[in-house]
Order: sequence, then C-alpha cells, then structure tokens
Amino acid sequence: MSSYPTYVPDFRLAINGSEMPAALKAHVTSVRYQDGLNAADRVEVGFANTNLRWLQEHIRGLGFSPLPTGVTLGPIGRFDVTAGGAFDIDNKVELDMGYAPHPLEQMFLGSVTGVDVTFPNGGMPAMTLVAHDYLNRLAPGKYARGFGPLADALVVMILSAENLLIPLIDPTITTISAALTAINVIFKGTGTKQEGESDLELLTKIAGQYDADFWVDGNTLYLSRFMKEYSPSVTLTWGSSLQDFSPRVTTIGQVAGVSMKFTLREIPLDFLVTVGWDFDRETLIISVLPGIAAAAAKSVVGPAFSIINQPISSPGDIANSALVILHELRTKLNNRLTGSGSCVGDPRIRANEIIRLEGLGPDFSGNYRVKSATHSFDGSGYKTNFQVFKEIIP
Repeated sequence: MSSYPTYVPDFRLAINGSEMPAALKAHVTSVRYQDGLNAADRVEVGFANTNLRWLQEHIRGLGFSPLPTGVTLGPIGRFDVTAGGAFDIDNKVELDMGYAPHPLEQMFLGSVTGVDVTFPNGGMPAMTLVAHDYLNRLAPGKYARGFGPLADALVVMILSAENLLIPLIDPTITTISAALTAINVIFKGTGTKQEGESDLELLTKIAGQYDADFWVDGNTLYLSRFMKEYSPSVTLTWGSSLQDFSPRVTTIGQVAGVSMKFTLREIPLDFLVTVGWDFDRETLIISVLPGIAAAAAKSVVGPAFSIINQPISSPGDIANSALVILHELRTKLNNRLTGSGSCVGDPRIRANEIIRLEGLGPDFSGNYRVKSATHSFDGSGYKTNFQVFKEIIP
C-alpha cells in the first residue's frame, strides 16, 4: 500500500503539557505560526465557537486538569475562558507541525498572551488563542539602572536569568565585550546602562553594538554573530516545490558604503572612516580621510550613509564604532535583493535559515537568508509563506 506523507498535514497543540483533546481540536479552524529575526514568534489558533460553546463549557471537563472535588460533568464538560481553562493568560503553549505518519517537528514553545472573540453579523462566532514565545517576557516595563563594570555578555546573562531564560552567547561576543567593557570602565569610569528601556530594547541595543542577532528557541536565549547555518536547509524549485516567488531589486535607499566621522577632542582632530563594498570584486574597501579632506570629499566607494560626530574618549570607542559601521553596511546591502514566496508547508523553513531557490534564472536563483516565515494550517491544507533576502555580506 502506497503512502503519501506530504499530503497528510497534521499539527499537535499542547497547553500546560497536556495535548489538546479531540473534542476541542475538532473545532480548530486555523493554525498560524510566524517567526522572524530579532522579534518574538507568534501563534494564532482559531476556533469555531458554535452556539458560544467555548464560552459556556469549562476546559477542565476536556482533560486539561482535574475537576474540583464534588463537581460532576457530562461527556464534554463546561468551559469558561476566565475560570482557569486552556485560554488563560500565561498558560504554556507548544505547537508541532508536519506530516503524518512521520513525527511532527516542534515549531513553537511559549505562553498565551491574549484571546480574541468575534461575534460577526450573520456568521459563526469565533475565538482566537494568541501566544508568543518567551522573548516576549523581555518586552514589558521600562527600567533605569546601571550594571557597573560588568561586560555586555554578563548583562545579557542577567537579563536572561531575570526572565527565566537560559543564555547561549557566541564566544566571540563574550571575549570582545569583556575587553571593550574593561577599556570603557578604565577610561570612562562606567559601563552599560539601561536608560528608561525595556529589557528587549536593551538587548536590541547590545546586539546592534556587536553586529549580532538574537532569538529564543524554547527556553534558550541566543545572542550570536556566527552561530548560523550557511548551507541550505531546503531546496525549492519553481514549478514544483516552489509555488510562487516575487523578487525585488532596488537601489532606493541603498548605499555603497557607511561612513563615520570621528572627533578626537584632546588634539582636536577629525577624520572620516568609510567602509564600502566593491560589487565587482566582492570585497570590502576601507577609506580614511583626515580633517578638511573629509569635509570636502565624497566617499570613494559611491553613495555613503554617514554617522557624524562620533567622539573618541577611549580605544574601546574605535572598536565599537567599527562594529557599528559593519552592522549598518551589512543591513543596508542585504536589503538590495529581497523577495517573498510560498510553498507547500515545510517546517524546515524558519527565520535565520538558508534556503536555496532554483528555476528562477541566473539573476534570482541561489541561496537566500529567511527573514521571516509564516506556517498556516487551515481547511485548504498546510502552506508556508516566507520573506527572504540575498545575503551579500554574511
């Protein structure tokens, strides 16, 4: 007997460690999972709320947790969103997706952050369970505090521990942050500060200083410059596995280099450092122009984005600035060729992964970095939509 596993899409949803019972799963109308770079992953699960059933019946009767002493329920039980049921805020949510009979792949681990209820005119009432991954724990609140002489890698560890996450930090960031923080403390007498920012905003700032990406996988917070895959996780061919693809090439807002004007206050002395990209040779170009020459000359590499008046008060400022320049250049150049596409649902297509697209001609075939991916499961089956960019500078 032949089997066609790619035509039998399936999903598993567990709340607080218990798999959703069949009575509730039968009313699921859609499952949508979205992940992206430097942002919290999101899950939305839609339910048909026939006769307001899920507003009147308690989920405990469906097997999520024991019933209170002395309470007896019918075959289905009673459900109340506000009474300690599956839709309670902060409940643990796990989502697996894939194809039967193969094992499903874990896509999401997070917690319930909201419940939407709709009562349409002439249509069936519906409910939507909304959940985010544990990166969302860093978003609430604004804080003002200093971390003294602690390196940025240790600051990230503190943020992780405060938000019940396990930090996994790129060793290069640990080494560089220790050296730069020591230099800054010696010359400036201070270290990293949280200045009316959320933990997520502070993490974003630290990641930008080291040209790094961050994400959460399960209970682990990653901060990395090099812990990425550089070989394709999946190959899609237009006309077969790739359903559609829309590339976009633009020079609007594009630059060939990034410049930073430094001011050495003790002398005083100004000079302009430019880092550019040579598209013909596929190499970086570095230009240093002092004083008046910097003010009179345009970038030697073409249109440049300038970050001006960067004061130098310690050697660490120069090193930090070099990482900032590279981060800006990489971000802008990697937005030159972008695209969006869709394919039959594939759980291997995730943000930060490399996918290979073929059958698109010499200009658009090749490897792309996934910026975001949306996996949707509904009445029409399992489908994956994705946003990608051509990674000119890895």
